[in-house]
Amino acid sequence: MKYRFQTHLRSHFPALSSQRVLVAVSGGVDSMVLADMLREYSEIVAVAHCNFKLRGQDSVQDEKLVDSYCKRHQLTCHIKRFDTKLPKQSTQMAARTLRYDWFEELCLSKNYDVILTAHHANDNIETLLMNVIRGSGVEGLTGIPEQNGRILRPLLPFYKSEIIAYAQTHQIPWREDRSNQSDDYLRNAIRHHVIPELAKLHPKALENTTKTIDFSKEAALVIKQQTEQLKKQLFLNEKETIRISISSVKALQPLSFWIHQLFRPYGFNHREVIKLLSTQKGKCIHSTGHTLEVGRNDFLLYKSIDQKKEMEFEVHEHGIHEPVELLFSRDQQHEQSNLTLDATAISFPLKLRKWRSGDQFYPTGMTGSKKVSKYFKDEKYTATEKAAQWLLCSGNDIVWIVGKRADRRFVPSKSTIEFLNINLK
Repeated sequence: MKYRFQTHLRSHFPALSSQRVLVAVSGGVDSMVLADMLREYSEIVAVAHCNFKLRGQDSVQDEKLVDSYCKRHQLTCHIKRFDTKLPKQSTQMAARTLRYDWFEELCLSKNYDVILTAHHANDNIETLLMNVIRGSGVEGLTGIPEQNGRILRPLLPFYKSEIIAYAQTHQIPWREDRSNQSDDYLRNAIRHHVIPELAKLHPKALENTTKTIDFSKEAALVIKQQTEQLKKQLFLNEKETIRISISSVKALQPLSFWIHQLFRPYGFNHREVIKLLSTQKGKCIHSTGHTLEVGRNDFLLYKSIDQKKEMEFEVHEHGIHEPVELLFSRDQQHEQSNLTLDATAISFPLKLRKWRSGDQFYPTGMTGSKKVSKYFKDEKYTATEKAAQWLLCSGNDIVWIVGKRADRRFVPSKSTIEFLNINLK
């Protein structure tokens, strides 16, 4: 196994022999074997051990084993004890978050190049089966990635039985985590019951499942390449908006598959997008960070505006240049401009802001008031246009839907003696 392992490292991770390597070691057989084989391959190997203090004396003994092994072989050993509690997370997820955050901190502070973990072929198969149970797509059939950023997993081609046999042959000490015997977690139940039955059903069940994972990785790569080609054809970038032809999307076959591939990176469920294909202009759906809106003939895809971050700007008598340019001039007479107001009817500083729920104004050319939302609807504003529209206000009153409609309470009358001329640049 050692020869195959070193051959695998040279072919898949050629830079590893000269890198500063940090190995995550729990004290279990997988990570102890990984550390032992790496010790003879790379000159610069350090060990990181997490003590989550969840198993009493067992956690203490795990830490002692790792520490004594590192002292015996003169390896740098980093040990950290955690209080494994994070809000709104399971203990498992909390431990994972704490573990990988600390590994990254060590890399930055101690100048380690890569982090190696001991995930192996059985872990890969378990992950595949878990994803199948959960109904994942093609991506879920690819198992655990061999590399994710600076995290490398060089034991993925090797099975648990090989690792145990190596540890026994070379008298490498390890400890069993008794919590792994519990069936409380889906992964453990698959490990204890499903995989042994698969091995009984077919002598090459595990080997063939690993081949399936490899084939799926190749298929996923092809799909990714084709998806990128489709995006180049269909996604037209226009400043902060991406325009996508609805008719072109409808022509894709199989429809649900390609919609999933195209819109999943933006956080959209393919079923929601399919429903949107047959809705009217102005309808939209939201994900975390993005909005997908139906335009005249196209989808409009853009980053969602965080309504919590209210944008409001003071406008003084000289005007304003950002986010829109408004130039003001006072005069005793009406001048050619985008808008002329009765200067005595407003109070500086004015405010420039986006619309809010409940906003209303008194449109010129009409009697009575009108909600701004109703004005937007009547003018067939898209969600994008609503989000981009600025309002000029005096106190709490809307003076002008900038570039569109003024409030009649502020326009000049026969008795106006001083005019405020506004030009929109």
